[in-house]
Amino acid sequence: MVDTFLEQINELNELQKDLVSIHPLFAEHYPVVVAFESLLYIYDYSAEKGQYEWVKTVPDDLNIPDECLAAMPVPHMDERMCAIVTDSAFQNFEQKVYLFHEYVHCYVYENYQEIGYRLQIKHRMEKIRRVTWELDYEFPYEDENVVQRINSLLSALKSGDLALVQAARKALFSSLMEEQGEYWNWLEWNEGYARYIENRVREKFGLELNHVGGSAPYNRLVFYECGSEYISLLVREQPALHTDLEQLFNTILVERVQE
Repeated sequence: MVDTFLEQINELNELQKDLVSIHPLFAEHYPVVVAFESLLYIYDYSAEKGQYEWVKTVPDDLNIPDECLAAMPVPHMDERMCAIVTDSAFQNFEQKVYLFHEYVHCYVYENYQEIGYRLQIKHRMEKIRRVTWELDYEFPYEDENVVQRINSLLSALKSGDLALVQAARKALFSSLMEEQGEYWNWLEWNEGYARYIENRVREKFGLELNHVGGSAPYNRLVFYECGSEYISLLVREQPALHTDLEQLFNTILVERVQE
């Protein structure tokens, strides 16, 4: 399996060269960890050879779930940020594109990880050592008022009218507790930006855009969709936000902070 995964990762690496025109982050390369049959196959980019190489295979002590698509620091790579997938990521070309989504997370972590500490929720979750909070925070997805506000926001996003969107965002934040609003901001920036770049990649390759999460019943994928669509509108008005993630974060906070 080492060679099978490596070959496909390097095929993506060749395609990645054409993605630098979408975003300079694609000039960077990040380790890839493939979890398969209780083992972790770990690959890293060789600048000298211009391609990925197999580094090591170790037991899966991270307990990676089936069909995982993630990015996180990995002890076996000296806590470097790695893209983590399973063999299902190589089923077809569209699945492989998700690897580029994870590369965005690697880039953001390496360049902007301190931004999260501007939110109290991150400090609180670290204090209580809740490491999975980004995945399982108790956001009120089923609250009728919140659902109605999310519906209104999604409708405004489809209209493409920035003023309507920002009014809908203010209404949404008024229905959330402060910590819930911080969670929304963090996820829409972090996951929304990765989805936004993923969809630019999909456009380049002629694939259908990813809008999963844009309909009820809602779950955390709603942040991907609302974040991506809002970022698209903001970039249309302020093109510099396409690459200036700190200013993008500042802009995303506005409706909650001013609410």
